[in-house]
Amino acid sequence: MVMALLTLNRIRRYWLPFFCMLLLSFFAEAFSFYFIGYLHKSNALVIKIYSLAECLLLTYQFYLWQNKRYLSFYAVLATLCLLFWIIENIVFKNLSNFVPYFRVFYAFIVVLLSVNLINSLMVSQRTLLLTNPVFVLCAAFIIFFTYQIIYEASYFVGAEKYVVANKIILLFAYVNAIVNMIYAVVIRLIPKHRVVS
Repeated sequence: MVMALLTLNRIRRYWLPFFCMLLLSFFAEAFSFYFIGYLHKSNALVIKIYSLAECLLLTYQFYLWQNKRYLSFYAVLATLCLLFWIIENIVFKNLSNFVPYFRVFYAFIVVLLSVNLINSLMVSQRTLLLTNPVFVLCAAFIIFFTYQIIYEASYFVGAEKYVVANKIILLFAYVNAIVNMIYAVVIRLIPKHRVVS
């Protein structure tokens, strides 16, 4: 987060949704800590609002990475995600409960979009892919959101019932730490990256 703030003045609008996502994740963690530690309440509402914001920001980020092509596709995708969130949380009144369906749904979408963009970069990129922050960030998204799908399934099944599910849930903190380190690498690569249409 600190690296993101220090680099912000050199970043184009092309990367703004990613930086907003980092900032929102910081506030979501802080509010979660406050809800659990001081109010002794569930942080479900915080996580649900953050999940929706993250989903919409990442959809917009992928749209920008596609050089603003496929506007109708990304608009439909964002609308679909918003409708899914509203149905799960408002229609079925789950704002205070942890229900995994939306988080699994949008994690799956982010993984598919990341794989698609990596395939596109592999065809079009002529330089080393590991120096391209879009490629590195998409790889991080694939790692994180694939694990999020597994994590949500394990949480839903119940850690108290199954040892494997419990281990998957406990390992999430390590996966999160590794992905945050990859985000730091991405932030270092961004100022050197030239946007190619």
